[in-house]
Amino acid sequence: MAYGVREDLKRELLALSINPTESASEWREQWELLLKRGVQTIDLIVADGLSGLEQEVHRVFPGSTFQKCVVHKMRNILNKTRPQDKHEMAKNLKEIFENFGSEATIENALAKIEAVCDKWHDRYPHLKRFFNEETTEYYFTYIQFSPRVRRMIYTTNSIENVNRVIRKATKNKLSFESPDTLLDYVFMVIKEFEEKNFMKYPVQDFTYFKLPQTQLI
Repeated sequence: MAYGVREDLKRELLALSINPTESASEWREQWELLLKRGVQTIDLIVADGLSGLEQEVHRVFPGSTFQKCVVHKMRNILNKTRPQDKHEMAKNLKEIFENFGSEATIENALAKIEAVCDKWHDRYPHLKRFFNEETTEYYFTYIQFSPRVRRMIYTTNSIENVNRVIRKATKNKLSFESPDTLLDYVFMVIKEFEEKNFMKYPVQDFTYFKLPQTQLI
């Protein structure tokens, strides 16, 4: 599922499909379909930490910026953390990604990663592997935007909220006649969710989502 925010501040469901597995190549196909359907440019793409996704993003939309979901990253690390260390580790990870003030910089964020990895090195010597140099900066793209919208774009929480509604609506359904029947049902669930939520809480001023012109790719 892919959602978009247009320049007139309206949210729009761009893609809804069923795939047996989730992969970067599957997403590339979805984005290529969006191009064929008339999407011309996308300023910012926010997605989870799926491996290889950043390369496919720039292959299909070379002028876009890409933000990997911070919550997914934290969850992945905590899943590999011993129960007795989870609270302290979660606190440290939150400190790494708390970059919502105007003084925040990517350089300072990367320095916080080094400090946390050093702190936990004896107990988790492989922690640094979770912060691959080739992809880590994609978790801090939000710092390039206005502080007013950073909390809105550093995670995929808005889509996860829709996913929770879908799971709740379908969990008691034993089966569907066909994939198309399932898609029709999910589409109706989504439209009902939109009417209750997206119309009541509109997106903030779109100008805050713009990168400074000098930073555009």
